[in-house]
Amino acid sequence: MADGLRSILLKTGGIAGRKDADTFFAYIPHVDNYKALLEKINEKLSSLLKASETRLRLGVYTDLEKALPLLQRFDHAVQACNSIRSKAGEEICIYDNKMAEQEVFNAHLLEDFETAIEQKQFKVQYQPKFNITGDKPVLCSAEALVRWIHPELGFVRPDLFIPLFEENGLVTKLDRYVWEESAKQIARWKKELGMTIPVSVNVSRVDIAAPDMTDFITKIVKENGLSPSEYHLEITESAYTSDSKHIIEVVENLRSLGHKIEMDDFGSGYSSLNMLTSMPIDALKMDKAFIRNIKPGNKEMELVNLVLKIAQTLGVPVVAEGVETEDECKLLKEAGCDIIQGYYFSKPIPPEEFEKYKA
Repeated sequence: MADGLRSILLKTGGIAGRKDADTFFAYIPHVDNYKALLEKINEKLSSLLKASETRLRLGVYTDLEKALPLLQRFDHAVQACNSIRSKAGEEICIYDNKMAEQEVFNAHLLEDFETAIEQKQFKVQYQPKFNITGDKPVLCSAEALVRWIHPELGFVRPDLFIPLFEENGLVTKLDRYVWEESAKQIARWKKELGMTIPVSVNVSRVDIAAPDMTDFITKIVKENGLSPSEYHLEITESAYTSDSKHIIEVVENLRSLGHKIEMDDFGSGYSSLNMLTSMPIDALKMDKAFIRNIKPGNKEMELVNLVLKIAQTLGVPVVAEGVETEDECKLLKEAGCDIIQGYYFSKPIPPEEFEKYKA
């Protein structure tokens, strides 16, 4: 790849170098047609490698005045390139003012993270889950979801700060904050409302890699006088496939302690069906993408039926998340879905609002 890239860029009067892995930096005179340049590189690499072995992404930073240090210019190009990593069909991205504003915004969030933890700016809200197998929906549990109320920026959307913290290694500290707050809240509901509401918390692949994770969860459960069965753990399907042996060992240990394990976002990852037989789980959470556009007999509904059949074979219930309409709820109930979560019943709400669900 380096030889192919260099042979093309030398013709432009530019130079290229390998940064790491499959990332290359190129410093070239300004061009107007980046697509033509990318096509030339693709053509050259295709003559050296199998076409199926390469998929190129090009991030561009055009600093005609050369005002910034060279490394910072490359950093901007990398940022542009990374912004299209998961966007199918997009090959070129040019760093612009919007990205510059995003960079400043992200730096602000990262700088304020520790203060936000200390001042409890992160608020944990709870989205109810309802069992729909009987005549009437019955509250059976809730999922803990974090929200950030920033003193200057106001409400900061989770999709803005969670990926940022994942990228910068702060997500474990945030997750543990949510875990602790959730354990305290379950205990509070038991004491003040006389009712047990099991809560599920999200556990990432990074969390599971931490050697003290199980000890940490055991500690906060004991400190709040809870039983492990009241404290559920949601682990994404993709986490199981990244290091399945280690994760299965950790999850089996947690289950042996009495915790319930839900596989989150089922259907959005890449687990093969035969892997499911060895994955220790107590429930499947069907990804909300399955629910959109379901109608009697259409392909989307057939996929839902397939997921329900898989869960039945595994002997575990299915939680459908992202349910927003009465029609969706009705179709899922008729198909045999066990538990519903979504705006149809309730958005994520502050803990004090849960009092309305007291029997």
